[in-house]
Formats: sequence, C-alpha cells, structure tokens
Amino acid sequence: MSGGAKVLVLGGGMCGLYAARVLAERGVPVTVFEKGTAPGGLAASQEFNGNYYDLGVHHLHAFDHEIFEDMKVMIGERLHPADLTALICFGNGCRRYPLEFRDLLKSIPFLTLAKSIEGLMLQMVRNKFARAPAWNAEEALIRLYGRPLYEHFFRGFTHEYWGVPPSGLSATFVRTRMPRLSAVDVVKRALESVGIRGEDVAEDSALAHETVWYTPTGSREMPIALAEHIRKHGGEIFLESTVSGIETENGRVTAVQVERNGETRRISCTDCISTMPIPELIRSMTPAPPADVLEACDHLRYKPIAVYGLLVRKPKVFDVLFIYFRHRIFHRIAEPKHSGLAVHPPGHSVLVVEMTCDEGDDRWNGGEATRQRILDDLEAEGLVHRDEVAEFHLLHSAYGYPIFKLDFEPYYEKTKGYLAGFRNLSSVGRQGSFCYPTMHVAMRMGSDAAKKVIERRCQHIVTMGSASTNARVS
Repeated sequence: MSGGAKVLVLGGGMCGLYAARVLAERGVPVTVFEKGTAPGGLAASQEFNGNYYDLGVHHLHAFDHEIFEDMKVMIGERLHPADLTALICFGNGCRRYPLEFRDLLKSIPFLTLAKSIEGLMLQMVRNKFARAPAWNAEEALIRLYGRPLYEHFFRGFTHEYWGVPPSGLSATFVRTRMPRLSAVDVVKRALESVGIRGEDVAEDSALAHETVWYTPTGSREMPIALAEHIRKHGGEIFLESTVSGIETENGRVTAVQVERNGETRRISCTDCISTMPIPELIRSMTPAPPADVLEACDHLRYKPIAVYGLLVRKPKVFDVLFIYFRHRIFHRIAEPKHSGLAVHPPGHSVLVVEMTCDEGDDRWNGGEATRQRILDDLEAEGLVHRDEVAEFHLLHSAYGYPIFKLDFEPYYEKTKGYLAGFRNLSSVGRQGSFCYPTMHVAMRMGSDAAKKVIERRCQHIVTMGSASTNARVS
C-alpha cells in the first residue's frame, strides 16, 4: 500500500470500480478497498467445481452507449449478446413478462377479470377527484390498477417478497421499483379514449424487448476487466479489506482506517468516493455524527438476498433468461446458459435461484428445510426433478435491496444532507445512494463522482496557481 495522499474508493462493486477506472486513466492516484474476496460486489461470481454462479444474474445493457462501448473494448469478444426474455408464472401457466393483454385474459378467471376491469374503471374515475398524492404503496397500486386487481395480483406477493405489507411501503417504491403491468395499459388506453383518464406513477418495465450482454464465466468478467484496467493505469485495489473508521475534519474526509490481514492501517486522502451502505458509512465517521443523523440511519433498511446455485443434469431447463414466480419460495430463477455461460460437464445446466430472506434465518443459512422447499417447488413447476440436482451452492448478501418503508424519505434526506456537508466525499451506487440502479447506471454514477473529483483538483490547481502569481506580483 503506497504512501501519500490519494483518492480512496470504498467498495469495489461496479460503481466504485468504474469511478477508479476514470480516475486512474486521468493519472489521478486512486486506491480501491473491497471487503470481498473478488472485485465486483453484487456483480462478482463464485466458482464451484469449474462452474460460475452469479449473486443474481447481472447483464450489461447498452442504453448508456459510452459505457457500453468502453466495456466492450475492455472485454472484447468474450462479451456475448443475448435476447432479454422472461416469463412469469401466473394463473394457470407461465406467460411472457411483462404480461400482454391476451395473457391477462387467459390468466385471470372470468369473474375476477370482470371485477378487475370494473374496479379499474371506478378507480380511474375516483382518481380524477384525488387531490393529495398516494400515501403509501398500497394506495398507489390501487390508484394504478383498482382494488380488485391489487388484491389479486400485488398484495400477497409484495408482502411475501419484502416482509412488509404494501401499506407499510412508501409510494416511492411503486414509482421507482415496480414495473408497470403493460397489459393493464391496454385497458387504460381504451378507457382514456372515452375520456376516463388514469394515474401514471409506475416505472415502465425494464423487461421490454432488448439485447443484453454477458460473458462465458458470468458477470465476474466485467469487474475483473475494470480491475485490470485500473491497475494497468497505476491504481491500486485491495481485496478482503474492511473500512473500520473514517476521519473527518472541517467538512472534509482526511483519512480512512482499513482492516486488512489482521492489521489496521490509516490512509490519508484528498477525496473519498464511498459505495458503502449509508448507515455503515455514517456510523464509521469520527468525530461521531449528530444523534439525529445516527437515528435516521436506523430507519434506512436493506433486504438481504439468498441465491442458490444449482448444477442440474439437464442440457436445458427452460427457453428464456428468467422466470418470475409469485407463490414459490423463490421469486426468480435464471438459466445463464442462455446468456452464454459455459457449463461443465456437457449435458448439464446451471440455475440461479433467487429469494429474499433475513440474516440468520433458514434461507440465509442454507438450511435443510429451505433446500427441500426449493426442490419441492422445482418439481411442482415441472422444471427439475430432485434427482437431477447434482450440486447445491449458496451465496448471499446482507445488502441486496434498499427497503422503501413508509416515511423513509425524511430520514434519507437527513443522511443525504449530512453527507453533502463534506466537500470531498461522494456517496454513490446502490447502497450508497439507497436506490436500484442497473449495472450501467451504477457505472455512470461512479463516472460522475470521479469527474467531480477531477473538477475539484483542477480548480485547486488553478487556485494555487493564482495565489502563487499574486504572491510574486506583490
């Protein structure tokens, strides 16, 4: 670990790595500290017996042309295209996701469908007289889809997934996290044509037809390529390094304490880019932040995830990249072989089985009850017989998803305002911004943070130059 003041990046996920990549290429001394055993954060893959398993399958999108072309140059021909295809098991079978109108007709019993359309029409009329914004996620979903469809499609699944009923989630969750039911939009457009206008607060689905990109050993090759590029341009990356303290003085971060190989080292810095979870970042600061800021941290929660990687004795399990489930222990299964993942031995495939959990529960610990439930549900869906499962591997993360609990916004703004008071600190990325960026959006956040550091350094040089000139003149 070389001496001297430098830019420190706390966290070696895609956001932090891309920030370091921009800085290193501009000749700015930069060091990345990552607590994991490999670079990548949530995009890191684990190798078991020659096969690679993602912590949830992460593809690269091409929406940000600059970042996409940059990654394409770094990875080269190992970056493979795949059509983004998905199904959702709903009603009496699996349908294309997002649901199309004809699928909605087939999936919902006639009486339920009739009540849903009636409820949607009534709600669209009520929305015309609504003055205040939706109070919580339940109200926001009802305004979007009407109460019958909300109760049939959203209420139970949302509660099971997040461990919080929709009434306990912020309406921000619906606007920023939940994709819109495109099938319902068809009904809405028909009603709008006769003057009944609805409320439009949900995000467009991220699963519209597009091409995504992947590599033969999983998402891991993308952070590895970034790490190699950083080192090539003089940057440093230290793995298995835990940030234990962040020293501040006069509105600046001055040094960071890092535990590595059983030792604690103090590294001074000119600037700091953090992708740590906001509560961890703030609680690491010395002097200690004000009590109200520390209290606000207690209200920012993250939902842990458990991912089970299965090697199965089948050349193919299904025909799409993802299948979403509403009433199983798992919420999504990916078969990355369709994205170009190399699987060994021949005639086998890999399944990435995702679910939310709580730290220390049976899902988190990979308990026998969870494993048997996974096998039972796979058999019930007609996907894999338990005798076809050759290997079972567990990966998990305590910071899978930010939870937008009811009234989280003022607490987030409190922590955000406090961090903004440090002139040389940026808190970015999924955990550091308490948001849900895709891989390319996270890298853009890192790039923007790095550019701000470069701008500050340029302004400092100009200021020092002006001061030196004035001193000579005087």
